[in-house]
Amino acid sequence: MGETTRLEELKRRVEADPASIAFASLAEEYRRAARFDEAVEASRAGLRFHPTYVSARVTLGRSLMELGLYDQAERELHVVARSTPDNLAARRALGDLYWRQADLVRALEQLRLAAGLAPGDGELTEMVRELELEVAASQPPAEEPATGDDAASAAGVELPAQAAIEALERFYRAIVRRRAASQQAETVEVAPPPPERQDTESTETRRAS
Repeated sequence: MGETTRLEELKRRVEADPASIAFASLAEEYRRAARFDEAVEASRAGLRFHPTYVSARVTLGRSLMELGLYDQAERELHVVARSTPDNLAARRALGDLYWRQADLVRALEQLRLAAGLAPGDGELTEMVRELELEVAASQPPAEEPATGDDAASAAGVELPAQAAIEALERFYRAIVRRRAASQQAETVEVAPPPPERQDTESTETRRAS
């Protein structure tokens, strides 16, 4: 009831004054309520008056991502990343975006940047560590003299990569479930670092791959 009341109050404020900065809070409330079309509409309407309001643009990018409009989401999030490279919410959102598209290398790049901005975020550190393992596992084996036809060679590279992507998707779903309760797009809770880094495990995994 409280959230519904807040949303309706924000909606009335924006309807009374379309240039009100309350549009950003309204759009975020829509996103948190999984009303993504309305979040996109509210974000775009307000950004016409406040184009440099970066948190609203992150909300727009995340909402577009939930609607499966990945190209549009990437464009909006990169506007933020270019104007404010240290924007943690934009970096995490870009990491999520590339992860959903199984672009593991770019996802890792963005999440590493995010982890550098929030060194005390244990969950983010763990995500980066797991993704590093998945990227290492998805790398093709060292090149060998070609044997057989091109189709057979291609299949030999695709199968390990596909297995790694499937494992990554399982891990990603687990992360999403843990993060869904907090819904923290802009505010990061500082947590103690993990008890120890699994450097040996990471090295052995990469050697095995």
